[in-house]
Amino acid sequence: MASIEERISKAGTKSWRVAWREGGTRSGTRDGETCYDRRTAKRFKGLVEANGDRRPEGYPKGCHGMGTGERPAPQAEPTDSAPAVPTLTAVVEAYLAQNMKADARQIADYRRLYVNHVQAAIVTLPDGRRVGPLGGLPVDELDGDTIQAWVNWMRGRTYAYRGQKRHYSPKTIHNVHGAVIAPALAYALRKGLITADPCADVQLPQKPARTVSLDQVPTGEEIQQWIAIAYKASLLAGDIVSIAMGTGLRWAEITALRPCDIDLERRLLTVAGAIKEDDKSRRLYRAEYGKSATALRTIRIPASLIMVFARRTRGLDRKALIFRGARGGILSSSSWSHIHWKKVMKLAQEQATVETDPTLHKFRHAHATSLLAANVSLDTVSKRLGHKSITVTSNLYSHLSPEADQRAVDVVDQVMTGKPQTA
Repeated sequence: MASIEERISKAGTKSWRVAWREGGTRSGTRDGETCYDRRTAKRFKGLVEANGDRRPEGYPKGCHGMGTGERPAPQAEPTDSAPAVPTLTAVVEAYLAQNMKADARQIADYRRLYVNHVQAAIVTLPDGRRVGPLGGLPVDELDGDTIQAWVNWMRGRTYAYRGQKRHYSPKTIHNVHGAVIAPALAYALRKGLITADPCADVQLPQKPARTVSLDQVPTGEEIQQWIAIAYKASLLAGDIVSIAMGTGLRWAEITALRPCDIDLERRLLTVAGAIKEDDKSRRLYRAEYGKSATALRTIRIPASLIMVFARRTRGLDRKALIFRGARGGILSSSSWSHIHWKKVMKLAQEQATVETDPTLHKFRHAHATSLLAANVSLDTVSKRLGHKSITVTSNLYSHLSPEADQRAVDVVDQVMTGKPQTA
């Protein structure tokens, strides 16, 4: 961490020395910069820390922080009466500290998003000026142009994936903006640190429309056939496919289930967490939160799954995972794909009795489409799936229910003609 040391010359002039070691390590090379007012020193310190305890880009030695580079006369020394405006990093930390809706692990995820994608960003404004790192800027210097420039910067970034470069998806940009930038700046607005919301008119990239096609979603008799094939592959495969179909849970929710989440007497299942992966270590862990606030939910268990859960939970500690990997740890998606699902697909090809070519997630879709085909309300389906809003459910599945559309047409015909429609 950088430090600020106040100094007084023989002539009585004050200065503030910002000092740090490169990379923030004890063995890092010493560096420093002298500033001639405290506000500049604090601001420059924020830039250094936002850049990973390194000299910020565009600030060579002798730049005197961000001042004019000239030592002011003693009588021009500014006063310290005005409080310093906090940096974006300080505001984000303050926002995260008061966020009572998220647990410690989720706060850590938000902080990781900020550090990886915002804190050290140096962006180009419409007039060609480059500003940043954003984490070190006083929060009142951030405006709509700055946030829009960050969006454009993110769209141009790439990351390595299996030896290839990929651009960050619109979904990632939405996630970082919606989970960290926008709520932190809204917090700054509530606290009176800024006078307007810089995110108000920001244009985020359009996310591809998400709809589900029936081509790869099992329906009707194929559902029973796929479950039978899965049980031939392995008991674990059969149980997981059955649960995915019977509850509509996501993979991360199924593998996070514990006996304490299952109430067999009342036939209730509580989604109380999900399996996540740490971006840096790639380690799997069970988080006490889901994909969204509505992902944590309690739903009814169909009678056909009671025996499955009774067998899976028998003799287990209440907080042990129901599904575990070969070594007793968390069951990873790669183990599932290579050991279990691969066998399921091979048996399906050998039997040649099914036409669809699904993934496990398609059984979540099969759960939803089966309910909609039986005239279960969209609101009920949305709550069972744990969608963020009913709009998400409608966009994904409403086109797969032609019966509902036909009923709508019948109502319109009746209004226009005055004649009741016959079945």
